[in-house]
Amino acid sequence: QDIDGERRTVSCGYVLKDGVLGVRPGSYDRDHPLVIDPTLAFATFSGSFSNNFGYTATFDSNGFLYAGSTAFGTAYPITTGAYQIAWAGGTTDIAITKYDTTGTFLVWSTYLGGSAPEMPHSLIVDDNDQLIVLGTTGSADFPTTTGAYDATFAGGGAFTPSGLGLSYPAGCDMVIARLSATGSALLGSTYLGGSGNDGLNSAPALKFNYADEVRGEVLLDQQNRVWVVSCTQSTNMPVTATAAQPVFGGGSHDGYVARFDPLLQQLQYGSFIGGSNADATFSGEFDALGRLFVCGGTSSTDLQASASAYDPTFNGGASDAFIARFAPDGSAVDALTYWGAGTYDQAYFVELDHAGEVYVFGQTNAPSGQLIFNAPYNIPAGGQFITKFDEDLSALLIGSRIGSGDGTPDISPTAFLVD
Repeated sequence: QDIDGERRTVSCGYVLKDGVLGVRPGSYDRDHPLVIDPTLAFATFSGSFSNNFGYTATFDSNGFLYAGSTAFGTAYPITTGAYQIAWAGGTTDIAITKYDTTGTFLVWSTYLGGSAPEMPHSLIVDDNDQLIVLGTTGSADFPTTTGAYDATFAGGGAFTPSGLGLSYPAGCDMVIARLSATGSALLGSTYLGGSGNDGLNSAPALKFNYADEVRGEVLLDQQNRVWVVSCTQSTNMPVTATAAQPVFGGGSHDGYVARFDPLLQQLQYGSFIGGSNADATFSGEFDALGRLFVCGGTSSTDLQASASAYDPTFNGGASDAFIARFAPDGSAVDALTYWGAGTYDQAYFVELDHAGEVYVFGQTNAPSGQLIFNAPYNIPAGGQFITKFDEDLSALLIGSRIGSGDGTPDISPTAFLVD
């Protein structure tokens, strides 16, 4: 309510009556209008005259929005003073734009790339409004910074992602970059890769949705260190002495977890996570003790499930979801459970609540009624699952399914948060 020039918030709740969803307001001043209907605060095209595919977005503490996309030419809108004002070629560069909170102007906008293709996978902003980017590149001349952990492109085998308009003829590495708060300087940038392709999920059993190749996540811990959760085909990815899994497990690719210092000059932690078939980690989150939880998809029957795991064995089908927890020092995966049915299942996002309980969002072809527990709302044959475990991944607290109910996935998971 806007009363005498002051905006007053009214507590409300949803109510379902006779099949109609409405809003039940709490106490409010009935002498003044009550505004309930939400309004669209922000919606805009990018303004690019070159083809432009969006992949990822994030926000900062002031509500500014950052978008990461691929730009297929020189006609993406770039601002004066941006770090890279010229398109570098190679089919696509990464394009990054910071929009104001209303979506009416560009705070800054820059290219980021070399002479071969790049794609952004994940973005996050630190407390100083510096943007960290995780992507993949086929460029031997991707911009790196002085003292970078790895300034040399390692490449891999030729690969063309399905329907994304680009190819990696010399293979690809992951890249991690830190941009200044003004978008005018590259504060840190490094390659991360081995002799195979890195950062792209290309296993047929795990590539279910359009653009599933372009998953993985960049995270920040409480010390502002940069974490990467992704996958790799390289058997010689860098691992550290405290790695939970120092060797490649097998199959077409493994999951991979890494930690860098804030300026991306030191690899402080690197570890595989996977079994003898294809595995990929897609998402991660930290608990209050600094333990990293990851989730993903696996075709491996020999993941090292924890002794108390809720579901210690592979359930069958093309793939299962899995959720894992690393010890605070990364030296072990101290909790891991499978999750799924005897069909196709994958977990795409993991989030925690304030109590440290673990939520995962994914897809399933499970028979009707399976994967449901303690959830008053569920669609028995929904193609997506939302599941809640305890912190040790030993107890199932809630299991629900959502979707159209035809027994097949109908939503490609794109983002997930727990309030």
